[in-house]
Amino acid sequence: MLIAIALVVVAAVGALVGFVRNAAHDPGRWHKDPLTEPKPSRPNSFRIGPEHGAHGATVEPDEVAPTFPVAVDDLAAAFDSVATGEPSVEVVAGSATDGHVTYVQRSKTMGYPDYVSVRFIDLGDGTSTVSAFSRARFGYSDMGVNHQRLDRWMSGVGDRLG
Repeated sequence: MLIAIALVVVAAVGALVGFVRNAAHDPGRWHKDPLTEPKPSRPNSFRIGPEHGAHGATVEPDEVAPTFPVAVDDLAAAFDSVATGEPSVEVVAGSATDGHVTYVQRSKTMGYPDYVSVRFIDLGDGTSTVSAFSRARFGYSDMGVNHQRLDRWMSGVGDRLG
């Protein structure tokens, strides 16, 4: 009897892992504007961007994004290079050259997908900034993973742009 129960538990865990690893990406659900997408009720997201009311932002960011002394196209290219240079990252919808892109990055062990929607903002006079919203698809808490990701990506962008 215990062996049968153990086999059922192992099969259920295997099915769950298979579902998570193979979950299809729905661009209509995940390709959202980070300037306006409401914050989820669960503590599994992190957003950087302009302050509420600036550049069309209707939500307050968790952290104000820096201003970069480069044209918006250069910022977009640098950001895209950093993001797609990380393991298990792919574009779900949009493109950096279009100014709005959503990436998915899967965790190493379980393959949990986290979605990162990004908008590049031209501030004029050869300066630009970014709004990025990183959030988990599954689970209640992300244990700071989305915050760490955006910090790492923004640091990489800063390094690339000097």
